[in-house]
Amino acid sequence: MSRRLLETNQRAIAAALSAPERVRLLQDRAVLLARLGRVAEAEQTLSEAEQQMPCDGPVALTLRFAYVRAIGTYFSKRFAEARRAMYEAFDEARGSDEQALVAECDAALALFMQREGNVRATIAHAKAALANSHAPREARFRASLALASLHQDAYDHESAYRLYREMDDTVKELDDEIATAGWLQRAALAKAAAARQSAACGEPNLRSVNEAIAALRQCIDYSTRVSSVPAATLGYLLLAAMHVLQRQYAAALEIYESHLPQSEGEGFLHEVTAAMADRSTCLLKLGSVDAGYAQAVASLRRLDDASPAEIRALVHENMATAMESVQQSAQARQHRVMAQAAWDTRRHEQREARRILNEAATPLVH
Repeated sequence: MSRRLLETNQRAIAAALSAPERVRLLQDRAVLLARLGRVAEAEQTLSEAEQQMPCDGPVALTLRFAYVRAIGTYFSKRFAEARRAMYEAFDEARGSDEQALVAECDAALALFMQREGNVRATIAHAKAALANSHAPREARFRASLALASLHQDAYDHESAYRLYREMDDTVKELDDEIATAGWLQRAALAKAAAARQSAACGEPNLRSVNEAIAALRQCIDYSTRVSSVPAATLGYLLLAAMHVLQRQYAAALEIYESHLPQSEGEGFLHEVTAAMADRSTCLLKLGSVDAGYAQAVASLRRLDDASPAEIRALVHENMATAMESVQQSAQARQHRVMAQAAWDTRRHEQREARRILNEAATPLVH
């Protein structure tokens, strides 16, 4: 865990000169614990803060409990519930004109909506947070992170890389290991996504794959040092995917064997589906036809209406390879057609996202 951040917070709580100051620091501790994945401790800490809250405490502090609880819900992987709770906190903050809290809610919602692929809502909340003169530095960072991630999702990787680079000074100023781990992770994801989509378009770029591998290893190394397990886990899954693009199937399979079993519990449902599909190809290429075919079928069964187009494309591509391995050429062709259709859908989504981003183009606010 990020022991330094927790210890710094604990010292500040012990030195607090008033009940409201102590309650605010306890709220911050609850957020920190939630970000570390310790959601039960976060809820307990928040309950402790509520018990210590003075009856005549500041309105903003009272309202902030709803914001903190929504953050805890999000890190409990209850994403829809977290979104609803955060919008309720947001409406309360706006109604009371508590602008610093409004900015915190805006920044959180920008990241929530970016995860859901809602481009317009992400832009609206991120821009509002960045334009808010009362926004805490952490809120401005998270809003910027959401915008960079939007460009990444839209296959506008150069803009994403630029925004990540522009956040470098802010990350250092925050002196927050968890924020740094998240920033490194998203920057690495941008490079991995670019390499994977180039390969899917028939234009494999070994340089982009090598750059993605270097970024992923940096993310994994840093996350491991600060025990940001989810960031490291996702990094490993994508590192294996890059090895598949290099046709280093044994290296990729070794990573999957070590890290895929626990990945589901970290909340990376779609990424796990893609990893299972890639693992099937590794097994097939290494001669384990029965196991590879079974893994491909298992990944296919995980697809549903909520599966992103990119994940559907990867699964159908790998299923086609599995079908070919058992001499089912007609079914293999069907899966390749479905894979192409999914990639076409993804490219359409990306074009639409880029159009919306261009319409809303605005300089990044530090």
